[in-house]
Amino acid sequence: MLKKAVAFLCIFLPSGPTRFLYRLCGHRIGKNVKMRPLSFIYADEMSIGNDVDIRNFVYIHVRSLKVGANAIVSYGSQIKGIASFSCGDNCFIGVHCLINCAEDVSLGFYSGLGPRCTVYTHGSFLPVTMGYPAKFAPVVIEDYVWIAMEVTLMPGVHIERCCIINPGVVVQGRVKSDSLIQIDPKSYTVHDLNRLRKISGRETAQWHDQIISAFLRDRSAPIQHDAGTATYAVPGAYTFISHPETNGIELAVKGEKILYDLEGFTADRSRRAIHKSFLAFLRLHFGIILRTRYGCP
Repeated sequence: MLKKAVAFLCIFLPSGPTRFLYRLCGHRIGKNVKMRPLSFIYADEMSIGNDVDIRNFVYIHVRSLKVGANAIVSYGSQIKGIASFSCGDNCFIGVHCLINCAEDVSLGFYSGLGPRCTVYTHGSFLPVTMGYPAKFAPVVIEDYVWIAMEVTLMPGVHIERCCIINPGVVVQGRVKSDSLIQIDPKSYTVHDLNRLRKISGRETAQWHDQIISAFLRDRSAPIQHDAGTATYAVPGAYTFISHPETNGIELAVKGEKILYDLEGFTADRSRRAIHKSFLAFLRLHFGIILRTRYGCP
């Protein structure tokens, strides 16, 4: 909490006091680092090299942040997520870049992103229970890579050293060293999404098991699973119950029962932290967005 409070305070401070306060928090901040006002910079662990310039209106909120010497993070860029971000010396992040760190993102020496680039480590929005895909994977950019304006990097991208990606490209998979990639208008293809959904389809009970188990693993919670009653208990805390016949999941916590209707995409109202965490997890990892059911006025 102290580190986050310092990060909020430093929004309004010039670089000198900001460097001083971050060092007091145990972060490693190099010489002549510019951390401009009106930017929010927070990480549990932070290492910033000499002569780094983090400009105005930047938003950084990750678990671990490592920025090499002489790097620049330009105006209006966002680097956020529950994982880590790192870049080597002489790196450049252009204006209004969006870097999603649901998984780790790393840039090597002398690599950069042009204006309005997007780096995504997760691809999920539509419900996976309806057969839509979801993918989470880190992004790696090696040394001497230049990614021009408005390029999108998808989850799992690995760009080897000495590459140039020209504007407007959507990059997937692994790019070999010494490659130049640019758009070929003749290369567009269309796939049958209904066929993909059928291939990805599973039984409702299987989806419930995957959702609940993944959530509890993410929280490192001890699980007592009873297949007969379809319950997933965290001893002394709460219990999830799968109801595949109605495509619903129930959460029982301290005498309160909260129902998540995955068929109608609704959920009971609750102020409990575990409920809010589960809703956020469903949305991010499985593309399931649930509206709150309110009682009659």
